[in-house]
Amino acid sequence: MQDWDAGNWQDEYDRLAAQDAASGLDTEELEALATAAYMTGREDDYLSVMTRLFETQDVAQKVQAAARTAFWIGLTLMFRGEHGRGGGWVARAVALAKQLAPDSAVHGYVLVPSAEDALDRGDPAEAQALAQRMLVIGEGSGDADLVAIARHIVGRARLAQGDIAAGLADLDRTMIAVTEGRCSPIVTGLIYCSVIDACQSFQIYQRAWEWTTALSGWCSTQPGLVAFTGRCLIHRAEIMVLAGDWSAAEGEAGTACKRLAQGPAAHHAGPAFYQRGEVLRLSGRYGEAVEAYRAASRHGFDPQPGLALIRLAQGKQHSASAAIRRALVAAEKPTERMRLLPAAAEIALAAGDMTAAAGHCAELVKLGETYGSDAVAAVCAEIRATIALNRGEAEAALRDCSRAAAVWRQLPAPHRLASIRLLTGRACAALGDADTARAEAEASLETFRGLGAEPDVRAAKAVLRTLSPSAENPLTPRQTEVLGLVARGLTNREIAGELGLSERTVDRHVSDILTRIDAPTRAAATAWAAANGLIARTSSG
Repeated sequence: MQDWDAGNWQDEYDRLAAQDAASGLDTEELEALATAAYMTGREDDYLSVMTRLFETQDVAQKVQAAARTAFWIGLTLMFRGEHGRGGGWVARAVALAKQLAPDSAVHGYVLVPSAEDALDRGDPAEAQALAQRMLVIGEGSGDADLVAIARHIVGRARLAQGDIAAGLADLDRTMIAVTEGRCSPIVTGLIYCSVIDACQSFQIYQRAWEWTTALSGWCSTQPGLVAFTGRCLIHRAEIMVLAGDWSAAEGEAGTACKRLAQGPAAHHAGPAFYQRGEVLRLSGRYGEAVEAYRAASRHGFDPQPGLALIRLAQGKQHSASAAIRRALVAAEKPTERMRLLPAAAEIALAAGDMTAAAGHCAELVKLGETYGSDAVAAVCAEIRATIALNRGEAEAALRDCSRAAAVWRQLPAPHRLASIRLLTGRACAALGDADTARAEAEASLETFRGLGAEPDVRAAKAVLRTLSPSAENPLTPRQTEVLGLVARGLTNREIAGELGLSERTVDRHVSDILTRIDAPTRAAATAWAAANGLIARTSSG
C-alpha cells in the first residue's frame, strides 16, 4: 500500500494527468491518478484509469493486484446502480482470486458485495457471517482497509439484529481506525458515510452527530476534495435540523443538491433534495418544499413522509392519509418504518382516529425497544401523550410529555422540545393550571419564532388564545355538546352514535368548532373548553 498523503487532491490530479499525457505513468502512478480522480469527484475518470491499471496488471500477470483493481471497479459500478457491469468486474476478481493463496486479502474483498446485498434484502445474520469471514482474512493478511470494511459491516448487521451495544462497539472501533488514518482515502470516506448512515437510520443521533462532526473535520483537511463532501453536507443538514440551526441546514442541503445532481453522483442527490424539503416544510414554505420533494422523487428517493405532512398542513387529510398508507405498505425494513410511523400517527391523530394512532405507536414502541433509540422512545411518548389528552387523561399525558422532554433536552433538539412543551401546556390547561399552561406555551412560541417555524408559531398563538377566557361562548348549544364529547375522547363516529346524528353532520360540527375558537387540534379545543369553564377539569388517576 502506497503512502496516500497527496496534499491538495486537485493539484495531484492535475500533475499526474499532465505527466500521463506527456510520458505515461507506471502502475503505482496510475493508481495514484485514479485515487486523485475519485477524490476530486471525477468518477468516470477514476473508472477509466482503473480499467487501464487492470489491463496493465493483467498483462504483467500481477494477479493479486489485478484482482483487487477489478474488485474496486466492480464495487464502484454497483454503488452507481450499474449492477450488471459491476457484477461482471467482481466476477473477474473472483476468477483471479482462485489463483491466489487462501490467505490473500482478495478473498475477503470479493465477499463485500454479497454482504451488502444480504443487508439490503434484510438478512443481517448472513451479512454478519460473511463480514466475520472477511474480518478473519483481513486481520490475517494485515489489510487495514479490509479490516475496516468487514468490521463496520459486522457492526451494521448487529444493529439490524437489535444488538445495539455490540453493533455500536464495532462501529466505534472501526471509526477509531479511520480517524487515526490507518485506511486509504477512498475507504476512509466510504466508512465515514456508511457509519453515519447507519446511526441516522436507527435514529442513534448522539453517535450520528459525533461522526458527522469528525467527517466534516476530515473533509476540511483534504484540500481539493469533492468526493464525499456532498453526502457529508446531507448528514450535516439533517443534524442541523435536529439541533435547530435551520438556516445553515438549508444552505448545506442546497449545496449538496447542486453538487450531487451533476455527473455520476446524481444517484445520491435524492436524499439531499428531501432534506432541503424538510427544512422548507418546517419553515412553512410549502410550495418550495413540494418542489424539493418532487426533485427527490425524480432522483429515486421516496418523498414521504414529508410530502404527506405538507398535505396534512394544507388541510388535505385524504391525500395525506392515502400517501402515508401507501408508503407504509411499501416499507419493509425496520428503519424505513421508523421514519414513517411518527407521521402516520400524526395524520391519524389529526383525523381523530385514536385507534389507528395507537396502533402506529405500538409498532413504533417495539421498534424503539428493539433498536435502543431514545429518539424513537421520545416520539412514542409524545404520541401517547396526544392520545391521552384527546381522551381526557391529562395527568397521563403530562407523564409522557415529561419523558419525551427529557430526551429532547439531552440531545438537544429545540424544535422537538418546543413541540412537547406546547403539548404540556395543553395538558396543564386541561387540569386547570392556567399559569403553567401559559408559561409552557409562551416558551414554545419563543423557540418557534427563533427557529422560523411559522406553522408552529401559529399553533402556539392559537393555544395561547384558548388560554384567555372569552367574554361569551361563541358556540351553539349543540356545538358545546359536541365539544364536551370531543373532550371525553370520543371519535366523530362515536359522537354521532351518542347524539343520534349522521357522522357527516358531526364532521361539520367539529370543523366549525375548531374554526370558531381558532383551535388547531381537538386537544387544543379541549384545553379551550376547560379554560372557558364549558367542561369539567379532567384528570386521570
